[in-house]
Amino acid sequence: MNVSPSEYFQRQTTVPEIGTAGLEKLRKAKVTVVGVGGVGATIADFLARCGVGFLRLIDQDIVEPSNLHRLIGVGRESLYRPKSEVVASTISKTNPWTRIEPVVETLRPSNVVELLGEVDLIIDGLDNFRTRYYLNRHSLEKHVPYIFTSAIATQGHIGVFAPPETPCLACAFPSVADRLEENCETLGIIPPVVGIVGAIAASEAAKILLGHSTKLSGGLLTVDMAGPDFLLSRVPRRDDCKACGVARDTSNPPQGTLTILCGENTFNIVPPEPLSLDLRTILSSLAQATILTEAHSLLVYRTAKLTVSVFKSGRLLIKGADGEHEALSIASELWSRVSPESSLVHEAV
Repeated sequence: MNVSPSEYFQRQTTVPEIGTAGLEKLRKAKVTVVGVGGVGATIADFLARCGVGFLRLIDQDIVEPSNLHRLIGVGRESLYRPKSEVVASTISKTNPWTRIEPVVETLRPSNVVELLGEVDLIIDGLDNFRTRYYLNRHSLEKHVPYIFTSAIATQGHIGVFAPPETPCLACAFPSVADRLEENCETLGIIPPVVGIVGAIAASEAAKILLGHSTKLSGGLLTVDMAGPDFLLSRVPRRDDCKACGVARDTSNPPQGTLTILCGENTFNIVPPEPLSLDLRTILSSLAQATILTEAHSLLVYRTAKLTVSVFKSGRLLIKGADGEHEALSIASELWSRVSPESSLVHEAV
């Protein structure tokens, strides 16, 4: 049985602050969510249910067994498939009025403008500050509002930044270096904190798109489900902020080849130059490996020690390597096997 948009959104348009005019604003809105793990996927789902017309979902990772407990609506049949594609497919089943564009890619300084594009709002569902600073810089340069989120163990954070009217992310978190010992693999995470952070962030996003004011603008909300406790802090503007202050750094950040995902032994490796791999060639050489996923754009296989995801673009996810050097060596060997002219300078960042 078909359901019309007027029926689907009836209870939402009844809310005086939204109405049919507000729904029309939401339907014209364009939002990019970067990082669609537990928090990002929750945000995307709620925004589609609110009627946002376009969502771009960017994520470099695949669905692994440890992700399932906090990816609402995602089941075992989606294991080892790209997160952005899985979440897009899941949301589309119940929200046909939202156009969703999944992007399976690593966001870097060289592609940030292309990937973020012309949108009304950027939402961060990431787990590292290195990429968050790329988003913050884009937000500053393009004057696009930016919602920051994080969740780990029982705690979560949500911040709303819209420079120059507010301070920026770097004012709140200056020069944060990601620490491998402080991630969801070592400290854990509970599903309720993912849900509440995602719900609050989606609510803040809807306010921004509707043109409503919010107490979170230029502030940071900390949620601790151990209490529960909620603490709203104002973020002071820093004159010495390297992103938006008088001493701002306008140089291009370094790009590097290798990054470490959530967990100390999962490595994301980008080829020095764009490739177009024939995944069947790789598949034919994996007689001793277990194939977990085989598709046009992705091949995931497991050996006795490693789980390797090979993307058609040449990007690799290697889980289980003993350090950066081994991960880079595996990548270099695979690239040279399928593309002999490709070489890799062993640099880690």
